[in-house]
Amino acid sequence: METRFGSLGIFLVTFFIGGGLVDTAVHNSTSYFSFEFIACALLGLLLVLGSFLIFYVLVLPAWTDKHYTLKNELTGLVKEDQTGKQDSDATERLITDFRNSLREFFDRPGLPENSPLQNTATQLYWHILYLQKRRMEQLGVTMDFDAVRKRYGGVSVTKNKHFDGKYMITDAKERIEASRIYKRDHRTIHEKKDSELAHYTILNAKQATKENSIICPNCGNPTTRENLLDGCDYCGTKFTVEDLGNRVSSFGLRQDYQVAYDKYTDAREHYGTRAFLLGAVPIFIVCMIYGLFVMDDLDAGLFMRLTATFFTAAFCAALMGYIVKYGFWVTLFPVLQLKQSLTYRSKKKLDELKQRESKNEVLEKEIRAFDKRFSLENFFSNIQNKLAAIHYASTGSQAHAFATVELSPYLEYYNDVADMDVTEMSLLDFHSDEKSQHIHMKAIANLTRVTGNSCRETTETVELQLIKSAACKTQAVCGPSVLKCKNCGASISLLNGGKCEYCDSELNLWEHDWVIADYQVL
Repeated sequence: METRFGSLGIFLVTFFIGGGLVDTAVHNSTSYFSFEFIACALLGLLLVLGSFLIFYVLVLPAWTDKHYTLKNELTGLVKEDQTGKQDSDATERLITDFRNSLREFFDRPGLPENSPLQNTATQLYWHILYLQKRRMEQLGVTMDFDAVRKRYGGVSVTKNKHFDGKYMITDAKERIEASRIYKRDHRTIHEKKDSELAHYTILNAKQATKENSIICPNCGNPTTRENLLDGCDYCGTKFTVEDLGNRVSSFGLRQDYQVAYDKYTDAREHYGTRAFLLGAVPIFIVCMIYGLFVMDDLDAGLFMRLTATFFTAAFCAALMGYIVKYGFWVTLFPVLQLKQSLTYRSKKKLDELKQRESKNEVLEKEIRAFDKRFSLENFFSNIQNKLAAIHYASTGSQAHAFATVELSPYLEYYNDVADMDVTEMSLLDFHSDEKSQHIHMKAIANLTRVTGNSCRETTETVELQLIKSAACKTQAVCGPSVLKCKNCGASISLLNGGKCEYCDSELNLWEHDWVIADYQVL
């Protein structure tokens, strides 16, 4: 809007000044003739001709852009419509397909054995979503999920790709507006809306240099996709088709400083423009009407008098508009923030969010000095999946697959949780020794609990102590669905608690992934 109205303003100023100079020369030349009036008329004529050139070069292209209409621009002042662009690459198409299949998964009644979601999610993440759907079935509730890509002050989707030692990882962030409607017997009992940042972790087996060959995510052996489905020739690890293709391994809505700041500035600009127009338009109309009555007293031509009246009215309107705009920011805007605290955050909250992310970045650099492949976003997605599995678990083996600490007492405490979002995660400390790596962190989760015919939102803060072998420098343990038992050679599934069904040997998960060594609800 600023570019279009700015170009229009330049055109009007140039046109009126040029016309005023011509009008002044013509008006005064009736009394006497001089070289100054000729120069004034010529200069005014040049400015008028120049204004038409400005109109052709700047104004006309801006206002006739096929992607722009004045109706849409003015409608934006009344209704915020920040819908982002369509998919531009394979990653964005995968994200869109995943969201659509996730909506279909929760819309479909019962527990589907086969779902389009399995074509876009890894096997382990599908298992976690399956646990959530089963929990909802047990509680007698359903969820209508919907999400739309949005744009707040920037691009809709950002992507960062890296190799973590096993998989090619894509950490994608999508600015999103999501809604979840919880129902019992087709009657709405709760509704939740989110305008946050959706975080996706996408895994894909790394392609080898040899044609039709890929790298085994477990041992690094170049082989064919078919061999990995039957079991790697070197390490024996079995994979599914989902493990080797482009698949979403985690999805969550989390707070992000940049998105929160963009939403904050968008809100200020959106309502600030309304306040400016509210103050400017009435003053402009009053000044123009008043000027039309008194301009006969001006000793100038008609065009010059109209020009003087127009610019006087515009100046007074702009002055009053800015006074009302800044007065609104100081007085009413904080009240609006308080009323819509779930959508627009205060500057104080933004500063706290920025400080937390800055501390995370400092500790991330410290961890990368030990493990150069460490990714904070990938790590947070990993922890998010573990927390979800714990909250939706119905048996001890399901929860203990990711922990060495006893978590059985929490199963009953979480048995009414139908949905959860890990909204904030922060690193508190990191240290390592010859045998292991240790991370101390805090996570804040929003839990949706079902009680009878109603839902309630609760906030939970959890402190975690995590441990991993010092020799493990990879992140994507969620890739392989089956690992080889070191005792008898049989397959061990992570989805069954990491325990061998033949010799009862348990997988030492800390040799492959971060394991929860301590779990405290604050």
